Amino acid sequence: MLTEPASENQQTLIAGDEESLEQQMAELALSNDARRFLRTLHLAEKQLNEAFNKSRQGGQLEECVSQVYHDLYGKGCASKDSC
Repeated sequence: MLTEPASENQQTLIAGDEESLEQQMAELALSNDARRFLRTLHLAEKQLNEAFNKSRQGGQLEECVSQVYHDLYGKGCASKDSC
């Protein structure tokens, strides 16, 4: 996994974020399948954001993560040959 141990403050923010997501899904009366999908998507997005932030050190990893990030959001990537 790409995560490092989170500080107590970070853990509080993460818990609040997850609680907010659960509350929103409950208010929308989403099906169990939709909730499972959104939880998985939310986790993947957090992991991708963490990897993207770590990759800002430069190099090929940054290019690869940037490409995945842009592809995920439909923006394309300027350097598709590097991965």
